Amino acid sequence: MRTFQEIKDNYQFTELEAEILKGLLPQIEPQAQRIVNDFYKYFLQFPDTAKYLQEEPQLTRLQNMHRVWLLALFQGTYDDRYYQRLQRIGNAHVRIGLSAHFVYVGMNFIRLELNKIIESEVEPKMQSMAMRAVEKVLDLNLDIIARTYHEEEVRRIFLAYKLDNALIRLARRFTFGLNMLLVVGLIALSLGVVVVLAYDISLIFRGNLERGLIAALGSLLILWLMIELLEAEVDQLQGGAFQLSLFVGVALVAFIRKVLVASLAHESIQVESLYLAGILILGLIYWLISRAEKRS
Repeated sequence: MRTFQEIKDNYQFTELEAEILKGLLPQIEPQAQRIVNDFYKYFLQFPDTAKYLQEEPQLTRLQNMHRVWLLALFQGTYDDRYYQRLQRIGNAHVRIGLSAHFVYVGMNFIRLELNKIIESEVEPKMQSMAMRAVEKVLDLNLDIIARTYHEEEVRRIFLAYKLDNALIRLARRFTFGLNMLLVVGLIALSLGVVVVLAYDISLIFRGNLERGLIAALGSLLILWLMIELLEAEVDQLQGGAFQLSLFVGVALVAFIRKVLVASLAHESIQVESLYLAGILILGLIYWLISRAEKRS
């Protein structure tokens, strides 16, 4: 952060200009209250600023503070205390939520009013130097006050960035935990399918050949699907792409197994036709999604 001395040096604000400003005080002081009053009449025209000036005690207090600031421009003392007062003014504007736009508008109003006084009250040969000194001190004030807005904006962006990062990290960890839970669940379900498959195979050896073969075939389909889901989930944990086709595959396998079970239960031809139609539609959807995933 720059010191006030560095800021003054960058503007080439000299001791001579400080003396010139101090010499203007006798011309400015008698008109200071008039300038302040005109300043607030001007800002009462704008809804965005008029809302801060509705209460008479508040308006009077602001006018008194503004008059003190205006006369301080011509006191000839521009030290660290003066710098700190300008920072407090900037912080006050930020705190109430006043747009920086009106700080620039206000400074332009003051600039024009002071130039009018210099043109009418100061000797012609001194007017150029006086105006240059006024321009510089107003630029110094505007620089410091406006920088407060910039620093506050940066602070808010930084805090929002930190909050966003914290939320993203939390969401990633939570999602990772859910994915791990899903993997554990899939492993448990796969073990359950293996047990069911073993039971279905045992039916074959117990003499129920037809039921055992069809049930075992259905269990094998489910086991194959569980393997695919596990592989897809592990791949996703390692940064792989999400595969929509697997979810269509789940529905497709469910329909196929339903047809196998229906054949054992001797369902009506209409019911089996509906199952077959479902398999046909899901198969077409599965094929289209798989093609799209391969292309991408």
